Amino acid sequence: MICSHCSKKIPLENIAEQRGKGFRAQIRCPACSAWLGRSVWPQRLKLVGFYWALAMALLAWWQPGLRGGLSVAAMLGVITLFIAHLMDQLQVVERPPQVDNSAERQRYR
Repeated sequence: MICSHCSKKIPLENIAEQRGKGFRAQIRCPACSAWLGRSVWPQRLKLVGFYWALAMALLAWWQPGLRGGLSVAAMLGVITLFIAHLMDQLQVVERPPQVDNSAERQRYR
């Protein structure tokens, strides 16, 4: 994974803090201490697309007369899955606190 705040790679074994469960789970970047999470609706859309494609493929296997239409429906489920996967990115939920360095900046003006 790559942090969307500091653009550094996050190895899975370095993730120490996590909050929330399920689709609303968030992790803390070990490099910049920002909380990162994913949008809920692309994750749900991926899940629906996967199970839709699986169900239509199984129905097409068992119903030879409807195989053409069910195959198209299964392909639409796979397309939905791929598009939702491309849209699903880590987002910054809570930025790390900024250090107040105004006194140091005033010194150089």
